[in-house]
Amino acid sequence: MFAGIDRCVAMMRVLVSEVNPGDAPCGPDAAPRARGAVVPGVVAGSDAQRVVTARVPHLPALLSLGMMVGTINGLSRVAMPLYAVASGAQAWQVGIVGGLGYMGVLLMALPMGAWIDRHGSRTMFLRGAIAAALLYLLLPWLHAPWHVIALAALLGFALPFRTVPIQTEFLAMLPSLGPAKAGWNRGAFMLGLAFVGPAVSAAVVGSLGFTALFLMVSATLLLAFLVGRRVLVRRSGIAGQADDAPLHVRIAGQIALLRHEPLVRRTMLIDGLAQMSVAYFVVFAIPMAMRHHGMTLQAAAGLITMQGAFYVAVLFGGGLLVARWRDDLRYLLAFSLLTAQSLLYGTDLGAPALWLGAALMGVGVGLQGVTSTTRFAELMRRLGRGRIAGVTSLAPTSGGILGAVAGGVVSQHFGSDRGFLLLGLAQAAMVATQVRRLRVVPAS
Repeated sequence: MFAGIDRCVAMMRVLVSEVNPGDAPCGPDAAPRARGAVVPGVVAGSDAQRVVTARVPHLPALLSLGMMVGTINGLSRVAMPLYAVASGAQAWQVGIVGGLGYMGVLLMALPMGAWIDRHGSRTMFLRGAIAAALLYLLLPWLHAPWHVIALAALLGFALPFRTVPIQTEFLAMLPSLGPAKAGWNRGAFMLGLAFVGPAVSAAVVGSLGFTALFLMVSATLLLAFLVGRRVLVRRSGIAGQADDAPLHVRIAGQIALLRHEPLVRRTMLIDGLAQMSVAYFVVFAIPMAMRHHGMTLQAAAGLITMQGAFYVAVLFGGGLLVARWRDDLRYLLAFSLLTAQSLLYGTDLGAPALWLGAALMGVGVGLQGVTSTTRFAELMRRLGRGRIAGVTSLAPTSGGILGAVAGGVVSQHFGSDRGFLLLGLAQAAMVATQVRRLRVVPAS
């Protein structure tokens, strides 16, 4: 399946090795790099007794790689729907292009976890970067809507190859970093996704056109290949070893994990509900603000910017502020803020209430994100890298799709404000759940 991509990766490695001869290919017996810390690690789960030698990634370098990947995704998120429109796509076809990234992550989340266990995060990232760079080079040659949709689908399948390996390495590092830094990786990614990428994409498309932008994305992906090759852990995986297992067996193991681990299910449910709230807000807040409150497009778009700014700020600083709080107390505060935001948007209290609600949502989702990341890191330490790597992407993606699609149906029949009120009921139920857990579960 990966033979063609592996040949491209091998060629890139040869080129890089000629520039830097000391950077030899890695393998099970390869010596770790001197500039990284050498630690013995134990892979949990079915591979619990296998001891590996790992190079710990340098945190600033890993965060820089995450921001670079976020910027690439931000460039594409703005450009792809616009390119579909320029190719003559109808509104529903543009919607398909916008949703294929979510669908790719949803379908590939569990296989990515299995492949990371088998081949390692570094190998999967390099394959994904090369594949996506080649696909973006093809885009300027496609001018029919369905051709653009087909390539967008392939890009959607390549997306998890960039995001899941970085998240996996960060979660593996987090126990040594401490919960105060739990949101840093997601914060770096969101800086690129929500701020740098869209701004650069709009500027380049407006001045130089789509071809220049897609060439820029391909070049940035090749740069990410080089950075990822140096930054990500040289972990060879277990392919070909005695405890190797077919893909379907490893996916079945992840599904069994969902059945038998209540903490995994609870954390995924919380993550899914939070991302459902964000998706509904991003899709329907702007048209509701313009239609019901007479806001201009620029002012209404500012609601999304405010939410994103507070979200990123909490990701970077919130972990330090609430490091001593219990998880259930953090979730209680987070969903109380989200419930308040839904009530502000579901009742006609005027434009100031919308601005306040956007800030509350940013803080609430940021606090939830910091807490869930800390919890997933602990689960990864206990249950294994690949088994948790897949499910961490599954829940938020499912919530995002449900928030946009089901939210559209609700808004069509009952109105956007009623949709926010229904969402508030689900958030209030989560608040009640956390209150009950605080009363029943003793503090540790």
